[in-house]
Amino acid sequence: MSKSIRRFIGIASVLALTSGVLAQNERNDRRSGGSASASSNAKASSGNPVKRTWDFTKRFGIINLGGRGGCGAEADQAQADIDASNRLLSEFLAGPTDPKKLGLERKKYLGQVLGAERSIDSYLEAFNNAGQRGPAGYVPPIEQDICLAKGQRMSIVALRDSLAGIAKIYPDMTEVGPILGRAESALKKMGDDQKIAALVASNRGESLAAVRLNPALSTNAEWISGFRAAFPALVPGQTILKIHPYSAAWYVHKNEITSYPEYRQIGAWVAARKSDNSCWIYSVDLWQNYDGGGYEHGQYKLGGPPQQILCENL
Repeated sequence: MSKSIRRFIGIASVLALTSGVLAQNERNDRRSGGSASASSNAKASSGNPVKRTWDFTKRFGIINLGGRGGCGAEADQAQADIDASNRLLSEFLAGPTDPKKLGLERKKYLGQVLGAERSIDSYLEAFNNAGQRGPAGYVPPIEQDICLAKGQRMSIVALRDSLAGIAKIYPDMTEVGPILGRAESALKKMGDDQKIAALVASNRGESLAAVRLNPALSTNAEWISGFRAAFPALVPGQTILKIHPYSAAWYVHKNEITSYPEYRQIGAWVAARKSDNSCWIYSVDLWQNYDGGGYEHGQYKLGGPPQQILCENL
């Protein structure tokens, strides 16, 4: 192979690798909602005002987390996105900028600012309702509701920092100030982790007080005995308090073409007490397939997620 051909192949390989890296950076940027990824920060340090301004405005924008970022890995990622965006902004403002390009981008940023106002109100409403639900709604572990509330707070933190950044880029954009103030006010109302936990506990208490076990639709002793025997294998370590069948009769599913039965099903609500003395309502179903001559013994299965109920309401 000639030296010129080897040189051509080497250049092509470098270009292909560079293209792949740029594509990955673009995917990272899209994932963070228009905010800067850590790998793109160095691009803002270019000394060319036009190039660095075009590069910055392509990557910097209001971060909208959509209520995510409350706990665990999501919270870590949300904070990393916020930090990367703030670093990109600081590096950009520390160097030369292109006023013409910033003028062209002003309308885009103004649209993001005005949209942030609706997002702030939405996040604050979801925060205030964290833990609330109707009497028939699923009541999950309290940690899940707390994470949901924290996610709303993190989302407003992201908006607050993004708005503050736009205010630095466009000091004369008068629309930013009031909306930035709304974000700060919302964060003050939300408070710290202790205040969030208290809010969620209060909301959950109101919801739980309205939860009741639905009346039994059957008193079939054989059915109730079967559910009582099957429940410990489905939900070990809990004490059965009440069993209310929600089937008045067998539901029989028939083949649409032949009209022959395929299976039948009944179900019941089972109220049980956990080892922590909290009480929960479980839905349990018995499914029996038709084998041509009759129904098989069948299988008991849990239905949807359990519903918490105050023990004194059983």
